[in-house]
Amino acid sequence: MATPLDQQFKVEKKGVTEKRIPILDASGMEQRCFVTYVPLSPDIHDEAAIEQWIERMTFICEDLTWLLQQSHAKFWCEVAFNKDFHSMFDSYLRYAPRPQRTVINETYSFVPNSKQLEEQVSRLMFMCILRLSTHKESTESFFTPQGFGNTIYDKYIFDIPRIFDICSLYAVNNKELLSKMIGNIFKQQDAYHNDLKNAIRAITEVITTRIQQFNTQTGPKKLTVTTAKSSSIVDIIDFLYYILDLSCTINRLFTVYPPARLIFFHENFHLTLIEMFETFLRIYERTQQSDHLENNQDILEEAKYETIFLFNDLLASCCVDPLLVNENKSDNVESLINIFSLLITKKRFLAAYEDYFNLRELIEIVHQATGLLDDQQTKFYTDGVKQAIELYGTPSCKRKLLAPTANTSSVKKSNDPNVRMIQDMFPDLDEKYIQVSFTETWEREEII
Repeated sequence: MATPLDQQFKVEKKGVTEKRIPILDASGMEQRCFVTYVPLSPDIHDEAAIEQWIERMTFICEDLTWLLQQSHAKFWCEVAFNKDFHSMFDSYLRYAPRPQRTVINETYSFVPNSKQLEEQVSRLMFMCILRLSTHKESTESFFTPQGFGNTIYDKYIFDIPRIFDICSLYAVNNKELLSKMIGNIFKQQDAYHNDLKNAIRAITEVITTRIQQFNTQTGPKKLTVTTAKSSSIVDIIDFLYYILDLSCTINRLFTVYPPARLIFFHENFHLTLIEMFETFLRIYERTQQSDHLENNQDILEEAKYETIFLFNDLLASCCVDPLLVNENKSDNVESLINIFSLLITKKRFLAAYEDYFNLRELIEIVHQATGLLDDQQTKFYTDGVKQAIELYGTPSCKRKLLAPTANTSSVKKSNDPNVRMIQDMFPDLDEKYIQVSFTETWEREEII
């Protein structure tokens, strides 16, 4: 019977003495020199920089191909102890083009074979990550679960920032396989759950600092067209891209590792999202005359969608869905009331939410399902939603206020049995809303 890699040893002779050392040891690596990754220069006229980039990418392809060809033991000795590998790995995860940024990078169309090189490195890196996240390659090449968990943690193969980056880069096109990979990492090393909590707190601190950048002790900074033309506009655009990248990354983490939702929710990240995007929308509102922000309108819309979708995902999966199955009803209603109370004071965020979802329907769900939200509270929150739409809603959003209230006879029954089950409980809910808000719950149950 084969022995797990973390339990294999070899005898090393030094003169007349013999020393028993693990197979997984620094002495087992070949100390190959891995080069770091750098993004393609946006300056298409800098021929020297482009030539150096092509050469560097070619080296990375060769290095990763070599690494993937190594035996189980040699592969793990290299990735565990070679500092050059870690530098290359980190540089790629940090700087490789994100799917949400690719649309603005037109340089590839001007550099022959650059796109193919980028895709080749991406593919090889993913295969390497797949091998790194697998504790059993075959009946002959494997770790014990505990040995694997200790190795990837103690040798810093994975940490939370790397996991975030991996999800950001690969979750869109490799959801099912990445779900197994990330799930196995968390399963074999429980310490990552606590690390995730600490990472969320660190992100919250960063967001708080960024928000304070646009506030004074007495309230929001006064931003004018004049300040928009100065360095302030750079900070605003940087804040916009931060929101986009952060929301995209967390959304993709949730698609491949659904249990992360509860960890984010228990750290009140949904409330942080409200504060963050409300602050940005207030800043944007006062600098709309700036051509710089107009040039980033597409990015704003994408950031808005990703942020609102992320918030609704946390709201639905951690509050509303448990209500429908009567789990911790009182706790969930209390959480929802706190969220509703904050939302009606953050009217710009609430109006943005109404572009995609319908909080009044959600309030009605709570009212009908629990009885813990009375008529007066329901009206108070519903009036708050209407006021937000009137003040900051888009034209399409404001048309919601003119639409008649749905009733049982006007809502078309769905052919989907899961959706129909919800409609039987809440006949006023529209099929589209149920699909957007609740269908992913059933998908998560299948994954688990």
